[in-house]
Amino acid sequence: MGVKWTAEVRVTFELKEGQPEGLARMVLSREARRLKDAIEQGRGIFVLETGVRRGSADVEIVSQGPLA
Repeated sequence: MGVKWTAEVRVTFELKEGQPEGLARMVLSREARRLKDAIEQGRGIFVLETGVRRGSADVEIVSQGPLA
């Protein structure tokens, strides 16, 4: 079995004006699944209209390292 790796990621973003607040949770869930697929399958993350204001997203790796 290979090395098991773990990372903690913090994501912040702002919805465009007029978007329903519940959209944020749906967008984040969908994109988390797409990130999982991208990591596992080595594919890029395709651009889709999300309702998120362009340039407002921030992804920060809080910690990472091998899982003990």
